[in-house]
Amino acid sequence: MKKISQLNLKMLLVYVLLAFPMFYFVYKFGVLLQGYKDAESYLKLYENLRSPDVEAPFNMRLISATIIHYMDKLGLMYYTECSIDKYPQFDKSLFFNNVFLNFFCIALTGFSLFRIFVKLGFNQVMSFLAGVIYLLGFGTIFYLMMPGPDALSVLIFTWVIYFYIKKSNWIIPLFVMLILQREYFFLSFMVIAFMDWWKLKDKYYIEIFAVNLGCFLLYIVLRKTIFYTYHWNHQLTFKFFWHTLFNSDLQIVPLIKQSMMTMNVYLIYIFILVYKKIKGLSINKHHLIITLLMLAEITFLSFVMTFGTNNGRYFFLNIPYFLYLIMLELKPFYKQLLSYEEEPQAV
Repeated sequence: MKKISQLNLKMLLVYVLLAFPMFYFVYKFGVLLQGYKDAESYLKLYENLRSPDVEAPFNMRLISATIIHYMDKLGLMYYTECSIDKYPQFDKSLFFNNVFLNFFCIALTGFSLFRIFVKLGFNQVMSFLAGVIYLLGFGTIFYLMMPGPDALSVLIFTWVIYFYIKKSNWIIPLFVMLILQREYFFLSFMVIAFMDWWKLKDKYYIEIFAVNLGCFLLYIVLRKTIFYTYHWNHQLTFKFFWHTLFNSDLQIVPLIKQSMMTMNVYLIYIFILVYKKIKGLSINKHHLIITLLMLAEITFLSFVMTFGTNNGRYFFLNIPYFLYLIMLELKPFYKQLLSYEEEPQAV
């Protein structure tokens, strides 16, 4: 009972209550938006985990898909009139279960951020607000809560960040899970681990880089064998890569507009850095360089892999890492505030 009490589950209830209006709004009024047609493949995958109609790599989002599949088999459903009723080709029950799982994962991610930051020694109020900022992120509201697998992906990545900071090998099972959930994290984390090794020369970081590289290569092998479909296989060929590198039809202005909206939490991080520089305070340039390299990486991939204007959406998946960097940059401020409050007041 003492360990349960230490978990502070009352705070989990707070995040559940904060996320619930978003969940109900999406279930009641959400539809499969044109900008997120991937969800059509995911709904097919949830119905039949081995559906030949689901293209790779969508057919490799198996952890969340398996959970939703069996939630639906259990008959979990809330019947009410919804916008999705206008699209009878989609199973409403699968739609509900996907949104419900996303709701639970989003609330649990907010709670996990709170718990992790408290365990890392940050102020409880600031840790709570970090979870709230995650809930209010553009990508959380308009992407993670909508049908798809990535609310669970971000939850897994949240704990990846914690174990990475603690230099724990418990990070490895989470990376193995991401092979069958969301491969993009391997690309972004290779940047983080390599740059940390470059600066600190700690072998743990280069080992994590090697694990990420190995997991990503295993993902490629699985995609080209067990999970092979011809639809997007051309993306993995050098010929396609070289052609699109110099012949991309990606529209720059829409790309910038979409990215600026989706990356609102990252822009908070940039604003804090700019404010500190104006005030003559020091900033962590190493972390800034890492995030800019991550942004450059996904933007480059948007060009050569024909991701369209989705690079902001993918970049948002790194939000647990950005929140950790924000907490680090704000730590001197709330330390100063706490020390001011503890000073005896003149009578």
